[in-house]
Parts: sequence; C-alpha cells; structure tokens
Amino acid sequence: MLINESILRNILRLFIWFPFRWLIKVVPVDWGFFFFKSIGDLHFYASVEKQRKISHNIKTLLNTDKNTAMNIVKEYYEIHYLDRLHIFLYPKLTTREKIEKYVYLENIELLEKELRNGKGAFLVQPHFGPVQITLLALALYGYRPIQIGYPSDRGLSRIGKSVAYKYRLKYEGMLPAPIIAADKYLGRVYKHLLNKGVVLTTGDGAGGGVSLGEHKMFKFLGTERMFPLGPATWAIKTGAAFIPTFIITKKYNEFRIVFEEPIRGIYNDIEKDRIYIMESFVSIAEEYIKKYPYCWHFWDEI
Repeated sequence: MLINESILRNILRLFIWFPFRWLIKVVPVDWGFFFFKSIGDLHFYASVEKQRKISHNIKTLLNTDKNTAMNIVKEYYEIHYLDRLHIFLYPKLTTREKIEKYVYLENIELLEKELRNGKGAFLVQPHFGPVQITLLALALYGYRPIQIGYPSDRGLSRIGKSVAYKYRLKYEGMLPAPIIAADKYLGRVYKHLLNKGVVLTTGDGAGGGVSLGEHKMFKFLGTERMFPLGPATWAIKTGAAFIPTFIITKKYNEFRIVFEEPIRGIYNDIEKDRIYIMESFVSIAEEYIKKYPYCWHFWDEI
C-alpha cells in the first residue's frame, strides 16, 4: 500500500512505535494480531478517498459488484497492518511450537523433496499476506532460510526515517534468519543457493515505482505490469528449484503458507526459459490474487 507522508501520519507513527508497541509487549500474541487487524479497520473507515480508488481497481479488474469490492478493500487494509506490524511479535514467536499455533505449511513436502534431491530452493512470493512470516516459520522449523529484501527509507519524513525505519530494522534483526538487501552485494545469497540452501524473494517487484534488476512486461489481470526476471535467472543459473509460495490469511491470527509445484524451464535456453518461468509464475499468482484478492498488497499501484 502506498502511503503519503503528512503531519498526521507522523503523529500516528509515533503512537504506533511507542505506546502501542509497548502495549503489544505485554498482551498475548492473539491480542496483538487482533489489535493489528483493528487498526486496519480504523484506517479503512478513515480513508474514504483511497478506499474508493482501490475499490474501483478491484471492481474493474475482478469484475465484482460494489459491495463485494468494498468488503475486499476492508480486508486489504487489515492485511496491510498485519504485514507491517506483526514484527512487534518477533520477540514472542521464538520456537517452532509457538509459531505452529498460527502458521500451517501446506505442501511442505515439495520443498523437502527438492532439498533431499540435493537442490537449492528459491521460494518466490508475490507481496501477498504478511510476507516475512514465511521466513520466520521456515527458520523456526530448521530450514536455515535467507531472504532477499529491500529495506529503504526512500520517501519517508524525518520522523519516518529516525523512528519507523530505524526500529523496523531493529525488529527485523530479531528474526532467526537474515534479510539481505536486494540493492547490495548478493554473493552470500548466490552461494547459499549453490550450497542447496533455501532463499526467499518476491516475484512481483519491489513496489512503489522501484525497479531492481531486469524487468519485463507481462499480461496480468487484464492489463500489463512489469515483473522482475531475476528470480527465474538465478534459479536457472544455480540449479535451484523455483517454487511459487503464497501466504493466505485465513483469519487475523491464522496463516496458511502454500508451496506450489516447482516451475522448470522447458527450452534448455536461458533466455526463453526465464521468460517461460516468469510467465508461469505470473499466471499462478494471478489465480491466487483472484481467489484471495484481499491478500495482495499492490491494488493501489495499478
């Protein structure tokens, strides 16, 4: 979700990162998830102009009626805050037993099969649901994952940079697995794939008008959108399995991580195969977005 900087936003930002964050430290994890959802509901009712824009995009591209589109938008706001604020729970979700209460890994045998066969695994997610929950869960399950991310203070106000961005990096540092910046040296990630490790990345771009690496236009939801070719290229060059991965929010405190069948090239030609792999990924992602539209983060960027 695109956010505009303003005085009001800075005031709300200070509230979220100080008294609200402190509250989350002392309440049960379930309450924390419920509070995140509730903030999304409040933002939904307070942002009439933006909700209309997102509702229009959903109604137009998914061919839904107005009421259905608006219900999706409400859930979309809830997902946004679950995604942005669930990091406050990292100090509490520190063991497999604790994360199992909230996360279910569906088709995990597909990942395990590739690892048993001596291959690395490149888990490619769209911005769909609380994206870092996959990294947290796989780390606590013992898969030793690495994630390629894009931490950035681009476009933030002074308070945004000194408070939200600074503390977000601090909490992400509590994860039991590293996040490697996509705009930095990625040799460690490349070696991890070559050494049969598990790497996570996003397959629908960085968002916010940022393009990292080579992109290509693909047909998507009846329109066209730029998607990165990097994930497919890396999978081909390292021999790692390209596994589409999706985080479905079933309730505000229940998440289903789904691993799809690996996508492999069919041409034995790197240029053709990376296009084929990304076309296949975009097609699968499109079906998930149609089925769970509230989970996708970029409705306001179309």
